Amino acid sequence: MPFLFNYTNPATNSLSAYYKSAQGVDERSSDHECARDTPSDRPDESEDEGAADNVWLGESSQLCENSFLFGNCDEQWWDEIIFTRNSLRHAHTLDHNHLQSRMTRVSLDLTTIYRSQCRKHDGAPFFDEETFKSLFTHDNVAEFTELYFNRWSPHCPILHRQTFDLTNLHPPLLLAVFLIGESYSHEVSLAQAYYDIAEAYTFNHPKFRELLEDESPSSLASSHSLEPLQAAYLMVLLQMCGKNIKSRRRVRNVRYNEVIQAARALNLFDSKNEYLDREQTNCVEFDWRGFVVKESKIRLAYLIFGIECNFAMFHAHYPRLAVSEMTGNPMCSEICFSATSSGACEQYAKQEMRSGTDSLYTSLSQLLESRKDLAGQASLVHLSPMNFFFVLCGLHCAIHASRANGTGKIMYPAFQQALGRWTRIWDLQVSNLPVEEWKKLGFMRDAGPEFCQLAYIFLEAEARGLFKTEKLRSMDTENMGYVNYLLEAFSQTD
Repeated sequence: MPFLFNYTNPATNSLSAYYKSAQGVDERSSDHECARDTPSDRPDESEDEGAADNVWLGESSQLCENSFLFGNCDEQWWDEIIFTRNSLRHAHTLDHNHLQSRMTRVSLDLTTIYRSQCRKHDGAPFFDEETFKSLFTHDNVAEFTELYFNRWSPHCPILHRQTFDLTNLHPPLLLAVFLIGESYSHEVSLAQAYYDIAEAYTFNHPKFRELLEDESPSSLASSHSLEPLQAAYLMVLLQMCGKNIKSRRRVRNVRYNEVIQAARALNLFDSKNEYLDREQTNCVEFDWRGFVVKESKIRLAYLIFGIECNFAMFHAHYPRLAVSEMTGNPMCSEICFSATSSGACEQYAKQEMRSGTDSLYTSLSQLLESRKDLAGQASLVHLSPMNFFFVLCGLHCAIHASRANGTGKIMYPAFQQALGRWTRIWDLQVSNLPVEEWKKLGFMRDAGPEFCQLAYIFLEAEARGLFKTEKLRSMDTENMGYVNYLLEAFSQTD
């Protein structure tokens, strides 16, 4: 399990190092001819349900061979985005004056925070104004933003590249994107020293504090009201992967709670995308920016839940975000979200119309269902691999909560069955995925099968009573040592 061994290695201490790919994209074979169906070309739904039954019985199925989720080779949307689209570094794509104004605002704010905290106590975050300015240049902002989208975004697809505007961005989000891009620009990050002050800037910014003080949850989040939460989420990730143990502990115990609180204020975990609802297609006129805002909310909700899974798996935290809260729609396909024009996005959206689509919560419930004739099996098969990866995250949270509640052994058979089902469906989904779409899965293409194996290990360790042994009980959960120990122990018995 190369991804997990690297992830739990104490020597791994940067975002780019944690999420580097453990395998080449060509290592998995796929002879799939990627064809994108029009609605009239789709198989009859009754036939889909029959095919889905085979998956639950462990039989082979070609249900996804013509899946409309996987794109048309002739479109070559990935080339259009990566190679054809104007680079953010080209002079004509950026308003230098507006961007410089934004950058100056960030520098001044950080300086103010530093001076204010220095007056209050001795433990103020490090900040060298002149050194920071030499790194936070116009050219570096453009270059590191490109690196963010090219290198990091496949792992964390929450920002919409086509409508991303550096010159009109929430300042802490601009800084977070810059810092993540910078982590990919050097083997040893030069900016990690600024993570603490960037965290303080992000979480103390008035726009983010407004979300925490909002007593009436709102589902009408605009792109600008979502940006403070996007910045906070990215800063949690940066600190989780940094070298500072105190900072890592702070974002787990304090900052993540604030992220959840702000997300609840925006009603994020029940986010719906009406533009993909077949029953409302004649009532809603397509609006690209409206679509992007709704989809961005859904994606951020899923990725925040991914942190929940991370803390449960690797740091033995009892879940703070219940799986039952994840009642929103699944994410749309990457080809739809990454479309480079309103017309293209609308056409892809029309081919992804759905009705009664399962949420993460209902999908997990179906996965855990004991009956063989489970209704709605086809909906799990038709989930994209990215959505299905987060169903596995939900299963991990359920396994950890069950262990904490003392019901692990009772739930052992149900969890074992669910993991077997997940593996069969995942294998079916990815076996039919074109190579270029496979690349867009980011770390999930490695982590999916390995997280499933880790879940089996947790179940087996619980069944053997290993978590009650002095060896595991004495291990610090801070550096994921107990997970690494279990990986080593079970890899030697395979």
